Amino acid sequence: MATLQAGWARRDITPAEGTHMGGYWGRSSGATGVHDPLFVRVVVWRGTSGGAALISLDLVALTAERVARIRHDVSAALPFVEQGAVLVCCSHTHAGPLTIPFRGMGEMDPAYLDKICVATEACAREAAAALTDASLRYAKPTVQIGINRRQARAGNTVLGKNPDGPVIAHAHVLVVQTARGQAILFQHACHPVVLGNANHEISADFPGAACAEVERRTESFAVFINGAAGDINPRITGGTFADVDHLGRELGAAVADGATKAMPLSAATVNWQHRHLHLPLLSPPAAVRAACEQAILTLKAALKSGGDEWAQRVSLAQLDWSRACLDAARQPSPPTPQLFEIQGLRIGGLVWLGMEGEIFSRYQLDFEAGQQGPVVLCGFANGCIGYVPTSDEYVRGGYEVDTAYKVYPSVLMIAPESDAIIRGEVAEMLASLSTERPPASVR
Repeated sequence: MATLQAGWARRDITPAEGTHMGGYWGRSSGATGVHDPLFVRVVVWRGTSGGAALISLDLVALTAERVARIRHDVSAALPFVEQGAVLVCCSHTHAGPLTIPFRGMGEMDPAYLDKICVATEACAREAAAALTDASLRYAKPTVQIGINRRQARAGNTVLGKNPDGPVIAHAHVLVVQTARGQAILFQHACHPVVLGNANHEISADFPGAACAEVERRTESFAVFINGAAGDINPRITGGTFADVDHLGRELGAAVADGATKAMPLSAATVNWQHRHLHLPLLSPPAAVRAACEQAILTLKAALKSGGDEWAQRVSLAQLDWSRACLDAARQPSPPTPQLFEIQGLRIGGLVWLGMEGEIFSRYQLDFEAGQQGPVVLCGFANGCIGYVPTSDEYVRGGYEVDTAYKVYPSVLMIAPESDAIIRGEVAEMLASLSTERPPASVR
C-alpha cells in the first residue's frame, strides 16, 4: 500500500416536509418544502498505521451522544478507523431540521436522526470501498463573505455589523488527488444564516451553494467545513435564496481558484488525538427567580391570547430554562463542569482541529498563527455545547454571552476561565500531533 489512500462518498439526508426546523426562534410552522437537498459527505483516509474519517453534515448541530453512535458505527464498519479518528462536523445551517434539542424550536424526529446515522455509516462504507492512492495539496485563498456581528450600540452589544471586529478573511483548501478523481475540502468561518426565520424551506444555505459552485468549476467532489464562526455572520442576513447563491458562488469561486494554485503537502502521516475538558460554569443569575416569574406571566399572556403552539414555544422555552436555572441555584454545591471535546486529526502535513461549539473567531486566528503546517479549526464538531467566547468578550455581554446558552440543552454559561483551559489543551495537542507519536485519547 502507498503512504496514503483516500476515498469519498455522499448520501442524501433531506428531511420530509413538515419537519421542525432548527436555528431560530419565531418560526410559525415546520418545513413547508425543500429548496435544495441536504447531504452527508464522508472522506476516508488510510495510512500505513491506521485510518481516519472526516464527516460533513448539512445540519445545524448534533448532540455528543448522537456523535458517539456515528463514531461507533463508522469504526465498526471500517475496522482500520478507530472511533477517536472519526471527526463529525456540522455546517450549522439554520434552514435545516431540528437535530439538537434547542429550547423553543419544536420537536426532534427520532426516526430522522436514526436515518442520519444509517446514511452516514453507509456513506463511510462507500468511501472506504473507493480507497485509492492519494496525494495532497493545500492553499489558503483570500475570501470574506462574513463580518463580525458583535456591534456596540447605545452602550450595549447587539447582533449587527462590526467592521472593526475580528473576522476570518480566508479559506483553507485541501485538494485530495487520486487516480479516480479529485476531492476539494474547504473551510470558511461564517454562520449559515443568510436565510432568516421567515424561511420555512429546507436548505443548506450558502455552504450548499458554495459546494455546488466548486463542483461546477472544478468537476471535483466538494466538502464544506465551518470554522470559528461564533461571532461572524454573512454580509447579508434575513435574505433570499438569490442572496444564498450570490454568497455561495463568491466563496466557491475563491476556493476553486485556490485549488488551482494549491501547493504539494506531505501525505506521510495519519494520526489523531481527542480530549475531554471540564469547563467551569458561571453561577446562576441572581435574578433567576424574577426571570422565572416573568416567564410564567408571559406564558399565561400567550395562552390567554389564544396563540397556536408555535406562538407559545418561546414562552415555554423561557419557562423551561428559568425553572432549570432556579433548581441549579438551589443546589448547595457548585454546578457540574461542562464537558467539552477537542480533537486533532492529522492528515499528512495538515491538522483538522475539531471543537465542540460555536467558537469565537479569535481562537481560530490565534491557533493558526505560528504553526509549521496548516491548522484548520472545525467548529460545530463532535457535538455543540453552545457559544465559546474568548475571555475578554464576557464584559461586553450580548446575545452570545448573556442569552444563547438558554436555548441550548445546558442551563448555565461556561465561565471566562474556560478560555485558558482550552488554549492550554489545544497547544499541548498540536505539539503532540507534530511528532510521530501513536494516537491517544485523553479524558
